[in-house]
Amino acid sequence: MDHDMIARHLENLDRRLAKVEQFLPTLATKEGLQGAIAPLATKEEVQAAIALLATKEELQAAIASLATKEELQAAIALLATKEELQAAIALLATKEELREEGERSRRHMDVLSERQRGDIQLLAEHLSGVMSRLTDK
Repeated sequence: MDHDMIARHLENLDRRLAKVEQFLPTLATKEGLQGAIAPLATKEEVQAAIALLATKEELQAAIASLATKEELQAAIALLATKEELQAAIALLATKEELREEGERSRRHMDVLSERQRGDIQLLAEHLSGVMSRLTDK
């Protein structure tokens, strides 16, 4: 080999070595890798976590017991619509109407009570008259 060829090879080696020297500081050390790996789960921990998960068959069994889209739609079809509920609510009495009806009922009951009291009074007077006639004989 001649001197120029050797010089070129040495320059190539220097250039490659300079690139390697720039790259080396970015590589992790053995201690750095061990520190980065330490918080990761072990194979046994991963297997233990997976063992707690449901199997495909268990999921299918759980899903099988759920209602189908058609069953849900059939159940919903039986429910009242918003318009039907509003129509039903419109038929209900207001608080004021209930209060008025309560007052009317109270007055009616007062009238009935007075009338009954009068009837009882009349019966008592009649019975008193009959009793006095019976005792006079």
